[in-house]
Amino acid sequence: MLVFYLAALDSDDDKNKFEYIYRKYYRFMLHTAAGIIKNPTLAEDAVHETFVQLLRGIDTLRIDNERALKSYLYMVTRERSIDFLRKWERRRGAQPDYESLAAALDNYAEPEEVALTNLQLDKAIALLDEMPLIYRQTLVLRVKGYSIREIAKITDSSESNVKTRIHRARAMLLKSFGEQAE
Repeated sequence: MLVFYLAALDSDDDKNKFEYIYRKYYRFMLHTAAGIIKNPTLAEDAVHETFVQLLRGIDTLRIDNERALKSYLYMVTRERSIDFLRKWERRRGAQPDYESLAAALDNYAEPEEVALTNLQLDKAIALLDEMPLIYRQTLVLRVKGYSIREIAKITDSSESNVKTRIHRARAMLLKSFGEQAE
């Protein structure tokens, strides 16, 4: 589907712009979508739909700054993933596939490490899934290295709200890890 849209681009400049964005940010966007959707296949579909949406408006994309581009791509991917997840859950009514996500992350580890990592990953995923979406998104952005100001801009919140969400998300995780350890 992307090839069809790429062939329809008018200028070489648009093609170069799209190819640059695709090569540089595909993994970032896939990771973002997988964090929301929790199913690698569906996350990939959501990212592809995001790129189709980007292709439709590539000629009007006027972002000069790499950081602004990354924030823009994050917001578009996040919104598209949430929409995609809602549609998918309505149609399927099924739970996300965590096992294939964990398997994809564990390709190069030793068996003992895989078992321990799987256990920790399952525990962390379960705890994150219990967390409200706004806290999970805010915490993930902070872990990815975004500043409080950038997170506030991305989530359309005040900086104090972002700080509060990060604090509460950490407290939820610590409390949950403590309860599960007992």
